[in-house]
Amino acid sequence: MAGTLREARLIEDYGQLYPGLSAGVWLPAGEVAEHIVAVVRREGGRGGRHGRFIADEHFEFRGGETGAPGRTRNERREDRAAGG
Repeated sequence: MAGTLREARLIEDYGQLYPGLSAGVWLPAGEVAEHIVAVVRREGGRGGRHGRFIADEHFEFRGGETGAPGRTRNERREDRAAGG
């Protein structure tokens, strides 16, 4: 799926945790991340556990680099670059 847009969909059970996002709707993952970062900054909060703003268990993902060699579903590019 190289070159396809990475998308995220908020799972219904977690909708109340993400004001301004509609649960069950596929959106570009980058836009979802930007929205969450903006809300956290506006509210003066900090990142989630380990500095991550998007909890993987709260979203479904499709497209993008999911099948990239050497990368697992829950691994960030930053994790791989740091050898972690």
